Amino acid sequence: MFYLHVPDINVSITDVEDSALVRLEHFATYTKLKDKPKNKEYLKNLTPLDYAGFLCLRTHASLTDDCTLKETIIEGECSLITERLLKPNFFKKYLNKIIEDIQCFSLTDDNIDVLLKVCLEYKKKTHATCFENCNEQYIEVPWQKCPTLVSSRKINLIEGIAIVPCSQWNILLVDLFRLIYIKSLYRIHRSISTLAEKSLQIEYLQDKINWFYNSKIAFWKNINKQISLDELFLKKQLLPPCMLISLNSLTANHRLTHHPRYLLTLFLKDIGVPIDQTLMLFEREYSKCGNLKSACTHNWKGHHRQIEYNVQHTYGLVGSKKKYQMKSCAEMQKLTMEVSDEGCCPFVHCTEEKLKSILEEYTPITDVEWNILNNLKNSEQPIRACHWYSRKLFQTSKILCHSTPTHYFFNSNKSSNNNIVP
Repeated sequence: MFYLHVPDINVSITDVEDSALVRLEHFATYTKLKDKPKNKEYLKNLTPLDYAGFLCLRTHASLTDDCTLKETIIEGECSLITERLLKPNFFKKYLNKIIEDIQCFSLTDDNIDVLLKVCLEYKKKTHATCFENCNEQYIEVPWQKCPTLVSSRKINLIEGIAIVPCSQWNILLVDLFRLIYIKSLYRIHRSISTLAEKSLQIEYLQDKINWFYNSKIAFWKNINKQISLDELFLKKQLLPPCMLISLNSLTANHRLTHHPRYLLTLFLKDIGVPIDQTLMLFEREYSKCGNLKSACTHNWKGHHRQIEYNVQHTYGLVGSKKKYQMKSCAEMQKLTMEVSDEGCCPFVHCTEEKLKSILEEYTPITDVEWNILNNLKNSEQPIRACHWYSRKLFQTSKILCHSTPTHYFFNSNKSSNNNIVP
């Protein structure tokens, strides 16, 4: 359970990749193992795939410069240990495995010595289950080995020694695991830095993990955050080109046809714009005189109830109350818009002149770069052109991949914190 000794395992690099990504997804979403039966094979304790995922992510955590990603991996492993400690049917097996690894392989340092002491005491525990404040048995350890308990003031300290009651031993075990894990990261980093050449397998897995983290997990971590309209307009350069078209058309023509309006509402909902702010945006624009550049003939005075209902329905507050999600980029590319200037994938639906005016709103693009963009947008995967553009716009060497306009926004927002001042 603590992975103190790793047996010889024969796992293909694709299985290592899958194990690591499933494990990282589990950490990012904080779901329980029972909620993900299709991934259970990758997370089953002490199996080759479990070892493969653990070792791959630990190596990545030792090498990455992304502190948020490193923290996600460390705390994710600690959460997984916590889940496993709550399974009494396997707990004795876990304890025996830890003790056997330490004793058979002569593992020792100050953290492992304390871990062995705790495990041996745990085996001697005379009562099966502890209630919340159970203190029938105690163990004494240096206070530095249980920082979570010290910070939460759940234990007594006497001359630098923490008196830990049995009800808190699981937390003590997790604290020890964290200390051992972090120490191993420094050791792995030193070992890899001495290699004459970097392993191609490590580079491949690093790229896959970074892509997965930047394109999906960065999105999940921002789902519950809110952003005001004022902040959104200050950060317009973060918008994906397809949504920038819709927003610019709305503010210039004061109207949007139904489907672009629906997609813009979905996008605003997903990035965290509160519904009252979205309604305020449409009220402000639809109260102005429209022009012939939009096919929409609605106005706020005559159609506000319809517009309000559509927005509320899209936010999942009325009607079927379905939780609608933003369409993927692949779906956006297949759409046929009534007026392409109101909302579309510009890399598929716009003329080169129109595309250039959209993309150069926030960054100049040279002739050489236009050739690159044209080759990408005319390929079988035009989304690669959007990936390339986002990396240029935010002047980053990091992979900024996305599969929906919402992903684009969150990835750009993360990147802009270091590269752009709105």
